[in-house]
Order: sequence, then structure tokens, then C-alpha cells
Amino acid sequence: MVSGVVFVYGLTDSELIARACEGEERAFEVLFQRYHAAVYRLLLGITNNHDDAQELTQEVFLRAYQELPRLQNRENLGAWLRRTATNLAIDKLRRNKRVRFDSLDAPLTTETGEEVEWQIEDPAGDVLAAVQSSELSEAVQRALGQLSEIHRSVVVLHYMEGLPVEEVAQMLGIPVGTVKSRLARARLALRILLKDFVEVEGENE
Repeated sequence: MVSGVVFVYGLTDSELIARACEGEERAFEVLFQRYHAAVYRLLLGITNNHDDAQELTQEVFLRAYQELPRLQNRENLGAWLRRTATNLAIDKLRRNKRVRFDSLDAPLTTETGEEVEWQIEDPAGDVLAAVQSSELSEAVQRALGQLSEIHRSVVVLHYMEGLPVEEVAQMLGIPVGTVKSRLARARLALRILLKDFVEVEGENE
């Protein structure tokens, strides 16, 4: 019995999907356990709301279960889950009217309503790179929570998920230039929000 369980855990995504499509519930449970934490973390980063993240995580895996037989690239399940999670999160934000996605040039503000002046160039470098290797994850999370959803989503996808700018643009349905400008604005806002926690050294990217 134990060896059987270990064997299932050792299967590839493609093999697990094939078994799940044949009705083996344990196979889908393993897929869920394999990706649940990453999907929830992504959704929490975008929505900044635990309840929304939990609800959307359930929706992502419900859709995954329904779509498995039609999934063409079965070895790329992680990317499919990430794309589905991002789309669901953005759709929810639109429905809730918590952000205007057509206002690309709207002023960047913190949750206190203070407008942040910004520039495309970022001479102080990437503040996220300075803090991710430190013990400031809680401070970073709080700072991310003060960004608007449109800025937080590009930060999460690009810096936390490691997606290239072009892929972020494709996932969000916006131009590459818009992604870059939002990232620049978000970096500047994060430097301001984290100024009491982080010193960014140097003037080069």
C-alpha cells in the first residue's frame, strides 16, 4: 500500500493527468497537493485578500478537473494553472470594480491616497531584489498590499513568479510598454513604502 502511494507521487504531471482522466481520484489529489500552495500564493499576491484567494484557488482546481481531458500540453500543467489563476483574479477584480483597467495613466497612489510621483527610469535599482534575500518578507507583503491591483499584479507575476515582461503582457492582455511602466511605478512606490526597512545601494540597475 505504501509503495503504491509513493509510486503515484513519483509520476509526472502528464502521467497523473492520464490516470485522473481514467477516473483515478488519487491522481488528481496528488496534482492538487503539488500545485495548491503555489496557486494560492499567486492569487493572494494579486488579490491581497485571503478569502478571495481561497475561493479562487478552489475555482482554479475545479476548472482544472473539468479541463484535464482537453488539456493539450499535459507537461505544462503548472503554466496552465498560473494562467487560469491570473485570469480569474483579474476577472474578479473587474467584476468588483475595485480597479479601472482602462485607466493606464492614472496617478499611482498609496492606500492613504497620497500620490506618488514617478519616472520610467529607475536609477536606484530594484528594491525587490534588495529585500527578497532578507528577513523583510512581511514588510514587503504589507507594502505590496498598499499598491493598486494593476501594479501589484505585474509585480507578482514578474518578480515573484519570474515571468518575462512579454509573458506578463500576454497574460494581462496589455502592451509590453504598459507592463514596463507599471513595474517602474511600482518599484518607486515600494522604495518609498519600504524606506524605513531597506537601503538601496548604488545608482545602477
